[in-house]
Amino acid sequence: MMSNRACSFAAYGILGLPLAMAALPIYILVPIYYTTQLGLSLSLVGFVLFAARAVDTIQDPWIGQWINHLARRSRLGHALWLACVILIITFAGLWLTTLSGLALAAWLALSLIIIYTAHSVLNIAYLAWGARLATDTATLTRAAGWREGFGLAGVILASTLPAWLVNTAGTTSRQGMAVYSALFAM
Repeated sequence: MMSNRACSFAAYGILGLPLAMAALPIYILVPIYYTTQLGLSLSLVGFVLFAARAVDTIQDPWIGQWINHLARRSRLGHALWLACVILIITFAGLWLTTLSGLALAAWLALSLIIIYTAHSVLNIAYLAWGARLATDTATLTRAAGWREGFGLAGVILASTLPAWLVNTAGTTSRQGMAVYSALFAM
């Protein structure tokens, strides 16, 4: 039986799992999926990934300031729920698009920017939450351990589950990623 303190660390740590489940497929599967399944050129997909990441890099400091502002006013919860919903919907849309050509490239760019923004809101708030939990170094270390443990579980799921779902007999890549998106949303 876990103690109340261990339960609170586990409750904190569990968000690391879906955050990792969203991040890894973007870096590993988007280039493969968008080139082999949806027909974009690898150079175009690479450019879109780079541009979306550049936008994310520029916006992160402002997101951090916004998160601090919301936290000081005790309004962070609503923003986090909204970021979760946006991340879930856009992540599914990333894999389930029916567009092609330049419209597909534009959709990829828009989806990635929205996903990166929602992920950043969640991740920055999550790391700030961990810092607020800690009253000493040992508590901070324990909270980080739970977060990283669940994050590692998310990385393992994200690196194995999509491949298994896509390669299951009788399913298309699109169906496999639809199932993965649904599991991610849970």
